[in-house]
Amino acid sequence: MMKKLPLLVVSIVLLACGASTAGPGDETGDDADLSEFFITVQLCDDTQGPDCERLRLGDAHLTTVQPAVGKLFSCQPGNPNAPGSDDNKITWIDRSASTWNLEAKPFLPAGSFAPSPGSITISESEDTRTIEITNLPADGRIGDWPMTQYPALTAIDPNPGIPQATRFTFRLPTNPQVADEPSCASFGAIGTTLNGVVLYNAADARGEDAVAREIVDAFGGHPAMSEYHYHFLPERLDVEPLADGHSGLVGYIADGFGLYGYKGLGGEELTNGDLDECHGHDHEPIGYHYHATIEYPYVIGCYKGAPSLVSKTAVSVLERGPSGVQAIGATTDEAGFLRNMMAHHAQALQMTEWAAIHAATAEVRSLATQIEAVQRREIALMQRWMRGVGAQAMTSDQGALHSSEHPMPGMLSQSQLAELSQARGLDFDRRFLELMVEHHRGAVMMVQQLLEVSRGDHAQGLLNLTDGIVALQNAEIEKMQSLAAALSLKAS
Repeated sequence: MMKKLPLLVVSIVLLACGASTAGPGDETGDDADLSEFFITVQLCDDTQGPDCERLRLGDAHLTTVQPAVGKLFSCQPGNPNAPGSDDNKITWIDRSASTWNLEAKPFLPAGSFAPSPGSITISESEDTRTIEITNLPADGRIGDWPMTQYPALTAIDPNPGIPQATRFTFRLPTNPQVADEPSCASFGAIGTTLNGVVLYNAADARGEDAVAREIVDAFGGHPAMSEYHYHFLPERLDVEPLADGHSGLVGYIADGFGLYGYKGLGGEELTNGDLDECHGHDHEPIGYHYHATIEYPYVIGCYKGAPSLVSKTAVSVLERGPSGVQAIGATTDEAGFLRNMMAHHAQALQMTEWAAIHAATAEVRSLATQIEAVQRREIALMQRWMRGVGAQAMTSDQGALHSSEHPMPGMLSQSQLAELSQARGLDFDRRFLELMVEHHRGAVMMVQQLLEVSRGDHAQGLLNLTDGIVALQNAEIEKMQSLAAALSLKAS
């Protein structure tokens, strides 16, 4: 009989040696007994679903190239230098088989941490659904953060975060449409549950399987600095099935399509094989919708529709973004670098805007969408960092003006920009790739110029950001060179 997880969790019960004995101040070592942090799940034993002792590890299933069933189509690769769990302390992953054992993984228990429950409000106009959340669980179920109180867990995953209320606003189409091409999923909030907590995609900041590797609490969430989130759907939220046994609505993804629980028609648990490359399917009377599964990528593999921008306010601690940036002081040189890099990114956004209109091939349009998503997020991260240290951050319009007045490596001249804006079809695609490669190489050079004296002169937060920029730009350069070669073969 296969053993499956019906997933975390309608009613989570710590093992008998768990909640009563696990607590702040417990000692740990290389051979620490973690069983006090294990959880049991309801009715694991049946013939449906994967074996929860041998769940597929998602590390090798992130792609930045194109969507595929069972994979996460990410807008960017992970940053290997980002903070995360200590692989040497993880005992529940079978590396030779690329699987992981849920029943041998520890979870942060409940305890004295009890912030006010979160809230969620949903309002609809003729064409817009507005969802406002405060990003703490509306049912009040949350672990005993900060995890630093538990040395055995902190030794594995040194996450110092403490969840705090943060207001997110999603403005989604009430009648979302399937796009001509799926688009990549960014890091950060990709949607929200009806429990008032944001969803992240399946990857951690390193691009690895977050559900398998990172320590979350017994209710399924953990904080990135102060931003609490789920990388998967806690099963306790999947408790109101439709009349035919199909799971009910449990949340919304940023493109406006609904997220449903683990069961399809007839109440059968779904697997990746039942869903498309974006982790959804289309049937009446619901139409297109996403499903949660216990298999990576857990929630979505890509956006089936056009994702909407998500606004966030009242951030008391700078979010940790994909590059692991933390709020720190900035020197004059560092502040100047950030302003210049924002201006550099602003020009790239102008180029991707033209690609959406003028590109002839779906591959170039998709790549431009990925570049836009990554660079917008990095701009927002740099702006928040600048504001956090009391420095003035540029808007995108100011960045474009700054870039024209102060040329930087890789920046296009006005004549090059005019030439690109007037190109059409395959001519546009070839020129876009050529100029964007030049542009990306310039960004890498800017990082090298900042760090050429000594990496030790800069705070770790800035180094995480710059390492992430270099990794992402180089990965996209390789992809653009491959596309350019393919276009040359077509032309010949």
